[in-house]
Amino acid sequence: MLFGSLLIGGAAALAPAADPTAPAAPLELVLTGDKLARVELRVEVDGRPVAAVWDETFAKLFAFLDRNSDGALDAKEAAAAPSALALRQALGNGFAPPTGAAPEFAALVADADGKVTEKEFAAFYRRAGLGNALVGAGRLPASADLTAALLKHLDADADGKVTEKELRAAADALRPLDKNDDELIGAGELVPKVLYPGAAGTTLLAAPTAEPLPDVLAKLPLVLLPADARDTHWAAQVVKRRAKDSPDTRSAADLAAWRAREPDARVVVKLGGKPGPTDTFAVAAGTVRVEGWVAEGKVTEAFAAARGQFRAQLAAPDAPEPKAPAPKGGRRTGGLAWLVPAADRDGDGTLSAKELDAWLAVQEHLARGQVLLSVLDAGNGLFELLDTNHDGALSPRELRGAADRLKEVGCLRDGVLDTARIPHLVLIAASRGYPVAFGTDLRGGAAWFRAMDRNGDGDVSRREFTGPADVFDRLDLDRDGLLGPAEADKAEVKR
Repeated sequence: MLFGSLLIGGAAALAPAADPTAPAAPLELVLTGDKLARVELRVEVDGRPVAAVWDETFAKLFAFLDRNSDGALDAKEAAAAPSALALRQALGNGFAPPTGAAPEFAALVADADGKVTEKEFAAFYRRAGLGNALVGAGRLPASADLTAALLKHLDADADGKVTEKELRAAADALRPLDKNDDELIGAGELVPKVLYPGAAGTTLLAAPTAEPLPDVLAKLPLVLLPADARDTHWAAQVVKRRAKDSPDTRSAADLAAWRAREPDARVVVKLGGKPGPTDTFAVAAGTVRVEGWVAEGKVTEAFAAARGQFRAQLAAPDAPEPKAPAPKGGRRTGGLAWLVPAADRDGDGTLSAKELDAWLAVQEHLARGQVLLSVLDAGNGLFELLDTNHDGALSPRELRGAADRLKEVGCLRDGVLDTARIPHLVLIAASRGYPVAFGTDLRGGAAWFRAMDRNGDGDVSRREFTGPADVFDRLDLDRDGLLGPAEADKAEVKR
């Protein structure tokens, strides 16, 4: 799996909310195929809107910086504030590193009183694009090659057409490609040397501005709306991007008014705990289909590792630094010298265990709200459409269900696959921090079932089953040659 760091240079292009002191609203997306649709996307962390988690983070960070507890930051206190860049980099680090300069005091103060209030403080970071989930976009580079390879192998009679009958024989037709004998047809087995997904959501998806868009965003059939409803740059971008044969001929002004109406769909993405097979969503609008899920993220583990490292560094004896001036309290801070300006609350030039723990408490809260939506453009990818758990391999169940899947999304016409009807697929993986893996985890069921599911496709085949053949037959209630989690659970109940 390939995942890169989110490009953050364009974050400042995000428009501020009409009231910058108000909590961030849910994200809104417009699908721009032959039929326009507006989707409201609300992300929750442990049952709370991620925007509310960020509200608390800003409040805790402000209180930490307000060293005299007078409810405002003066220029000296504000100088210890992290840059917006540092807060975004906590997505991967689990803490805000010493990256970028502190915000200019003039940029924090909204009036002439010479002090920064908590509302002004939070408003600055919201203007920089923080306070909600970050959205990173990319494009799957091998979609067309994978589609071509699939069509070739599915077309058993080589007549240039893939019929429903051939689709129902997909598992048998592709079995010879399983070179590693794991009962899965991986992307690299269809197209040699292909890595899946082979791309990452590394370009920040921001609301359109007057600036030209990066190529990956210009071709994405999805537009992120600005938080400020008065900002209408997005409408012109939607008009430009919608399909040429779209019956929707609304102007940019019409679309701006359309935004004030109820959305076409509402999606709530819930993060917290271990993701499961039910944490999925799908929205379709004409030729565009969005499929999303919750993926396990890295930020919690990243914070825990950083916390342990920092505490160990503080407890370790300081290395001699004869050329460095001694701090006021006499103790050096070794590898944590970079942290002293931010965490030394009593101003003695040293870092105590109590000060470190106070700083870590703020970082832990910061890590809690680090949500990334990895948006990958799969184009008209047949492989990605059939790979329903998006793990980069086609399982026996996915191949057996290929015909029904394609019929469900309207790709079969008169019993033949019409490739022109394959929807433009956009995949969204929601995770806390960068995702551990791109696909969903389907390994449910009892402990014995999960242990036997060696290839992790969510089923136990006859080959994977380690018990007697007659026991497998009794458990295989639908006689399809695969044991699913539900069948395993029923076996547990019978015990």
